[in-house]
Amino acid sequence: MSGFSIDWLSLREPFDHAARSTRLTDALAAALPQRGGPLRLIDLGCGHGSNLRYLAPRLSRPQAWTLVDHDPVLLSHAVAQPVPDGVSVVAVQRDLSAGVGDLPLDADVVVTSALLDLVSRPWLESLAHRCAAERLPLLAALTVDGRVSFSPADPRDADVMRWFRAHQRTDRGFGPSPGYLAADEAAGLLEAAGMIVETEQADWIIPASAAKMTAEMVRGIASASAACSPQPERVSGWLEARLGQVGALSMVVGHVDLLALTAGDV
Repeated sequence: MSGFSIDWLSLREPFDHAARSTRLTDALAAALPQRGGPLRLIDLGCGHGSNLRYLAPRLSRPQAWTLVDHDPVLLSHAVAQPVPDGVSVVAVQRDLSAGVGDLPLDADVVVTSALLDLVSRPWLESLAHRCAAERLPLLAALTVDGRVSFSPADPRDADVMRWFRAHQRTDRGFGPSPGYLAADEAAGLLEAAGMIVETEQADWIIPASAAKMTAEMVRGIASASAACSPQPERVSGWLEARLGQVGALSMVVGHVDLLALTAGDV
């Protein structure tokens, strides 16, 4: 699986949290069981713990989190962060690239963030099957959906982004990915398995004042775009121009949040 640095995950975290759907978060909280004992959550591909930091204070009840990731550095960082009173955290190091077919899901709810657009269709199928078969609600946040806009615009934007979207559909460590189509594919698979699915846009809004984030974004887009471009010089020209605009360049990056519930939970 591809690695992600703590620096990058920390840089993006405020944009992640600001983008997320409060409506779907509230709908999940309302649907979760009210039995005794802490609410059990499993976070797949937890990274450095951003999902925990967003959700734990919003669920307003005792919680037991299991954080799953392949990267021991990210896991160590995640479990070292402060959590609200009544919240416990354990870490499980696990390579999820083969899917979740045999992963113990001893939980009341499955959550994940910024993962579905990296995985393969068979991976999505394994997740949908497990959630439906075991009646586990799923909240999958911040799946990219291919929409990116820049202000000001550049005549090369359409080409650069077309090649960037092509890169999103390559093998990202889990097999060939649906990329920006992942939220739609996941929704279809979950519905076909009998779950009730809602989605909502959860877009990053990156203002011109967020110069460091803007610079990282255009570098990342250019690197991925160049890997799939028949005209790498066009991408490098775009990158040079965009970096020269940092401080005056703003972006909107499209994401989707997805909530899947079993019929009895709605």
